[in-house]
Amino acid sequence: RRSDEFGELGQDFDRMAEQIEQLVASQKRLLGDVSHELRSPLARLQVALELARNLTGNAAVAEHDRIETEAQKLDELIGQVLALVRLSTRTEALETGPVDIVAIMGLIVEDANFEAQGSGRAAVLSPSPPVVLDLNEELIHSAIENIVRNALRYTHENTQVEITVSREDSWALLRIRDHGDGVSEQALPHLFEAFYREGEARDRASGGYGLGLAIAERAVDLHGGTISASNASGGGLAVEIRMPISGGD
Repeated sequence: RRSDEFGELGQDFDRMAEQIEQLVASQKRLLGDVSHELRSPLARLQVALELARNLTGNAAVAEHDRIETEAQKLDELIGQVLALVRLSTRTEALETGPVDIVAIMGLIVEDANFEAQGSGRAAVLSPSPPVVLDLNEELIHSAIENIVRNALRYTHENTQVEITVSREDSWALLRIRDHGDGVSEQALPHLFEAFYREGEARDRASGGYGLGLAIAERAVDLHGGTISASNASGGGLAVEIRMPISGGD
């Protein structure tokens, strides 16, 4: 309400902040709307592909398989974009309840190892007593699963992704460490940014979109936790998640 230069500066700053907030909100809405609209033509494409298979029989099998593979990749990408938009624009409180994070990690490791069969890679969870957290189980399961899959994607053949769960005062500490090439020190601060991919050639070969870690970061943040990444001693990348233990006990 001041009428001097400081007052004018404050008003200009408020207007600028409001405009930036509106631009960011509009960008998120646009991204969500576009991703949602892409789902309909993608569904029609998949129906058309099945009709083409039935009409041509064994002809053009390789071409049809290629179309199906690319359609599945597109569907996965759209799903990840929509998930990130939902998390980024979420304003209501999460529905949570007491959940043993060690049990969740066990299920994630079991599923990841089933998918990794024949790849020469595996995830191993160190034994740990139960650690109960106040969680939205579905959301945190999906977030951590993204990290474990990412680690299995990059760990070298004939190596294991090492996973530990421990307590540190009133916090649970989850550590997921692979034995891959790690990332450059310059890239570490950007790993949890949407669509950031360290090393284009490596990501193209692995099929990564640069969204899994961004989704995980937002999900952990909504639970009052933090997530970070560092190059592990001896090689590989280590992702650490800290989340508050229920009741601080």
